[in-house]
Amino acid sequence: MRKTNWMIGVVAVLAAFALTGCADQNDMEQLNKNEFTLRGMIASDRQQIDSLKAQVARQNDQIEELQHGAGATSGNASGVNDRVASLEAEVKALQAGMAATPGAVPPPGAPADSVGPGTAVASAEAPAGVPAPPATPAEIAPTWPAELDQEIADAATSDEPGIKIYREGLDAMKAAKYPLAVARFTKLQHAYPKSPLSEPAEYFAANALFETGGYDQAILQFNDLVMRFPKGKYASAALLREAQAFVKLNDRIDARLTLQKLVADHAGTPQAEAANTMMKDLASD
Repeated sequence: MRKTNWMIGVVAVLAAFALTGCADQNDMEQLNKNEFTLRGMIASDRQQIDSLKAQVARQNDQIEELQHGAGATSGNASGVNDRVASLEAEVKALQAGMAATPGAVPPPGAPADSVGPGTAVASAEAPAGVPAPPATPAEIAPTWPAELDQEIADAATSDEPGIKIYREGLDAMKAAKYPLAVARFTKLQHAYPKSPLSEPAEYFAANALFETGGYDQAILQFNDLVMRFPKGKYASAALLREAQAFVKLNDRIDARLTLQKLVADHAGTPQAEAANTMMKDLASD
């Protein structure tokens, strides 16, 4: 009887440890999902910042035009001055909105401390006596062209549903017709979301966006790919490319975070080795 009770106790302890391990793993997966969701939100915020900057520029142009007109027509100076004051108030409001947006850089004329905590501050031109911004790290050559050739070869004998659309996307990618490639890969994903072709389609679509300078959109695509296929064929390559897109946007903090995740989750891969090189370059700037 005592032996039976002892064995039951051992089984219960082992079961408790197993449950604890599962809980820890689930917590880590949830943290990873939260991290990538946050990065997607940052990319979206950056697009809003660009829109606000464009509005500020347009308002400043209108102010200059009105001020010039006021000098040429002194008779209507009062009305023009009122309009200038109104536009200047709008500009200040837009600048305040930019400063309040996560990841924003201070607009022209705004104090550097107007940006939220933890935000990297950058300016187009460094004042005299202030060191210039760090140089961009040496860019690691993308691997997608070689991967594309392999996919084209594999697709020639595939009979997967949607293979015709996929081949059209691959051919467009090979011909550097990147917008067409994105359109074909996106159509495939929508029409056949559970197809094994969905993973490479999203990977190449993200690279096509990268090649056209759509770094924000590319980040979102790479981020989504890694969330959907964390152990997939293109997960490590997607993380490396995502980090390169952050560097293109001068977002070195998120670039480092992405590279650290790559090294932690895909140690021993060529991409992890490249990530270590990139992190050294970023640290030396």
